[in-house]
Amino acid sequence: MIIKLLGHFKYSMVLLCVVFGNVHQIMAQENYRPGYVIIKAGDTLYGKISDRRTGPFGGIHDKIKFRGKGRKKRFPPNKILSYRKGDSVYRSFLLDGKATFLRVVSEGPVSLYKYELQEQGEEMVLDIAYLKRERNQELVRADQGIFGLKRQRLMQFFQDCPPLVEKIRSKEFKYPYQLVDYYNEWINK
Repeated sequence: MIIKLLGHFKYSMVLLCVVFGNVHQIMAQENYRPGYVIIKAGDTLYGKISDRRTGPFGGIHDKIKFRGKGRKKRFPPNKILSYRKGDSVYRSFLLDGKATFLRVVSEGPVSLYKYELQEQGEEMVLDIAYLKRERNQELVRADQGIFGLKRQRLMQFFQDCPPLVEKIRSKEFKYPYQLVDYYNEWINK
C-alpha cells in the first residue's frame, strides 16, 4: 500500500513538474529578432531586439529589450530615436505627452505611423493610425477604430490638396494608407 502511494506521489510530482515547467516556458517566450537600436546620441547598436512577449501571458513591452555583443539592455522610448526588429521599424514620439513607440508604415511628405495596443493575455494586436507632416512634430489621429476614418479632421489636415479632400468627403478612401499614398504622389508631381 505504501509503495503504491509513493508511486502515485512520484507520478503526481512528475505531472506537476511537467505542467509548471510548460507554464514557465510559455511565460518566458520572448520574441527576439535581429535588428538595431539608434540611441539619442546617434550611435547604432546592432543585435537582437524584443519588444513583446508571446503566449498567454504576453504583451507589448514598455521598454524594448536589446541583446548584442555580450550585453543586455532595456531602452524606454525617451532614450532612443528608433529601433528595427526584423522587417519592422519603430520611432519614438511624444503621444499625449508620453514618449511611446510607433511602427513606421510609410514615410514621406506625409508619414503614416501605427500605435500598437495589446492587452495582456490577448493574442490580437490593435493599432491606431497617426499621420505626420514632414516638417511638423504634431501627430494627427487618422482613424477611430471600427468607425473608420476621422473624415472631418482629415479634410482639415489635407486642405492643401483639394482633390484628396473631395475623395475623403465622397468616402472614396477607407484606409489611412490610401490617403497617404495619394497625397505623397500628388505632392511629388
